[in-house]
Order: sequence, then C-alpha cells, then structure tokens
Amino acid sequence: MSEEQDKPGGESQENPIEESVEDHKGGSKVIIIVIVLIIAVAGIVLSRQDGGGDIDTNTEPEAGDVIEKEEDTSVDGDTIEQGTVIDDGAGFEVDAEEAQLHEFTVTGKNFEFSMGEIKVKKGDTVTINFSSTDGFHDWVVDEFDAATERVNPGSDTSVIFVADKTGTFEYYCSVGTHRQLGMVGNLIVE
Repeated sequence: MSEEQDKPGGESQENPIEESVEDHKGGSKVIIIVIVLIIAVAGIVLSRQDGGGDIDTNTEPEAGDVIEKEEDTSVDGDTIEQGTVIDDGAGFEVDAEEAQLHEFTVTGKNFEFSMGEIKVKKGDTVTINFSSTDGFHDWVVDEFDAATERVNPGSDTSVIFVADKTGTFEYYCSVGTHRQLGMVGNLIVE
C-alpha cells in the first residue's frame, strides 16, 4: 500500500505523522528566534545598567547615600567654591568656610528642647548635635529634609544640612504627639 491514499473525489491525503512533524519544525524555528531575541535584549539592558563603570547621573539617591552639592557663593566680593555634605552624623568633613559652619548642641526632654530658637545665615552649613536627657526624642526640620535619629537618654546623634533658603522654619520632635505637646522650636535663616 502506498503512503498516500485516495480520498473520495480523487484527492490524496498525506501521512498525518509527517504533517505533525512539519508543523513542529516551523514552531521550533519561531521559538528559537524568540529565545535569541530575548537573550539579545537582556544583554543590551545589562550592558546599559553596568554603564562600563560610569556613574548614572539620572538616578535618585537612596537612603544612606552621601549627597554632595557644590555651589559658588560670594563672601565680601570674593567667589569661593563650597562643597556641602549631608551625612546624618556619619562623621564626614564639610568643605566650607569656617564662618559658614555652625554647630549647635540641642538636648530634648519631655516636652521641650534646650534651645527654642536657632539663627543662621542662608548658605550656612548647620550641624545639630542632639541628645535626650529625659525620654525618647529626635530633632526634625522638614524644609531641609534634616532629621536626627531617635535617641534615649544617654545617647546622642547628629545631622548636618545646608540652610539654603530664608525664612522661619519649625523644628520639632516627631515621636508620638510630642510636637502637639509643644516640643518645637524655630530655625531662623536670614
């Protein structure tokens, strides 16, 4: 008997097994092409993420990153370059004129700060050394994204920031309802 059988009406039919093999060969080619394309795209994406060691300047800083900002400022007609480091008290040095560095020691107790007012000039680098003498507290000023860690009595922490805008800004303790209970003060930037 031959591999082709006559159908009624004179048509011939191929072997169903051969048809199935031919269909799978075409499908396999498509699958292989798709896999090759996926590998190629993945290679391109990975090579762009690595960047050959270059720094990607279009990414946002992550928590814990050191943020550096350089500005040109004028002091008595002389232009100086100022580098500012915000480090949450990690101990980095700040490259700025001595006249522009201001360090304050603030303590917190239930429900007040030892300093109700802090005055600085616009552009000054401010260090707040904070400790608690009574209770669990911190020191926060939202407008400069500056906040110390929360500490118990006997512990201390620091935050460094640049007072880059003028005005009167409220600083406060963010623990529970301490702010509403009057644990606030004013940072005045002239």
